Amino acid sequence: MPLSIKDIIKLIKKCQKYYNVFVNFSGGRHSLVVLHLALKALREVKAVYIDTTITLPECNQYVNEVCERWGVELITLKREDIDFWDLVTKWGFPHRRFRWCMREFKSTPLRMFNDYTDERCLHLTGVTLSESNDRKRVYSIRGMLHFNANIHSYVLHPILYWDERMVDKYIRKYGLPVNPCYSIYGREGNCYYCPFITDKDYYLKLSERHPSLFKKIVEAEMSMKKGGAAIYLGRGKRLHIKDLVLK
Repeated sequence: MPLSIKDIIKLIKKCQKYYNVFVNFSGGRHSLVVLHLALKALREVKAVYIDTTITLPECNQYVNEVCERWGVELITLKREDIDFWDLVTKWGFPHRRFRWCMREFKSTPLRMFNDYTDERCLHLTGVTLSESNDRKRVYSIRGMLHFNANIHSYVLHPILYWDERMVDKYIRKYGLPVNPCYSIYGREGNCYYCPFITDKDYYLKLSERHPSLFKKIVEAEMSMKKGGAAIYLGRGKRLHIKDLVLK
């Protein structure tokens, strides 16, 4: 049963009594809604943005602009000690059974932040069950509030049971500024490369707007001794970026 706007605001206010509350703002539509809900509930809002080091420039700019406009304290977390493409060379491209990118560039900096903060942290996210079957399977068990051992923090998913229609309705109702990456690339842009992005038009657009970023993907493929491919198609099938775009 999806929570109403009123109930979510009450829940966030209640959580603040027991936790140091942060909003995980990725620049996506769902986390935008949660950030706006937090602003309705709290006097001061702190947003945590994880720069994956392979984030699209447009996404970085958007997140900074929204937080500045709304008076939100923005905390940006970014790994400076390792390079994504160096790890691709070392471990190969991320895939379904070995999503090292999530661990190294999202979970690890968030865990380090929570440990450094040394308080009872609670992170609000924009996760919804309607996003994918994987999300539905995992979060149906975890529920709306749970302790995430990977990041050493409690996590609350206030719009977990909302569907896309409810998210769209909220955005339209309050005139929220949507990330321009959606209209340009068809996605939020938190990672300009992902093994599960298989849309040819996306990579064509990336090569046009950011040829240097696109080149990094192609160079990584070419550096693989066994002809490693960047794109995962499912059931063990992969596709080379250079073949997808340069045919």
